[in-house]
Amino acid sequence: MLDLWLIRHGETDWNREGRIQGQTDVPLNDLGVKQAERLAERLTHQQFDAVYASDSERAHRTAEIALSGRDICLDERLREISFGALEGKTHAEFTDDERRAYGAHRADPYDVALPQGESWADLQMRVKAWLASLPPEGRVAAFSHGGTVRALLLSIIQPPHSLSWHFRFGNTSVTKLRVKEERTLIETVGDVSHLENMRVELEERHV
Repeated sequence: MLDLWLIRHGETDWNREGRIQGQTDVPLNDLGVKQAERLAERLTHQQFDAVYASDSERAHRTAEIALSGRDICLDERLREISFGALEGKTHAEFTDDERRAYGAHRADPYDVALPQGESWADLQMRVKAWLASLPPEGRVAAFSHGGTVRALLLSIIQPPHSLSWHFRFGNTSVTKLRVKEERTLIETVGDVSHLENMRVELEERHV
């Protein structure tokens, strides 16, 4: 059985500002570092056979803080979906053409790519390839992004291609899966219990 821990990166300034990050390499901010440090406390007694991370700085740095001293395998297949020309913008900053393109993508996310970016089919193809490359047994941690974690989870659940399943993946959230050939057990989705005493601060920042 494969014990798979999917972990989102800590907060960045673009997260706080509501800017689309995609594959733009935005570093952790001070709160993001603190979140990763809390995650490190949670993972102190956890042993992993392998640790992977997206090659984006925010994911890689979260892994370095949370699992200090561990070898981390960087894999570009764990990157966030590419939002192409929309990266760095808030929704309020879209041009009319960008707003229409984003709307077309939202209406058919699997087949319609974002301007100069990816579709969900593109994202699912690479996360499925990464998942298929893992051993069938052991405990693996993967530090990645909200969209990527969602795509990995959906690739296992295999719902209709409507993206009607919605999940909340907060910064440094932990999603735990037990993957077997015949079935997959979903243990936790978007667990941020290690941030419990930071909750008030986080809520105040995102009001």
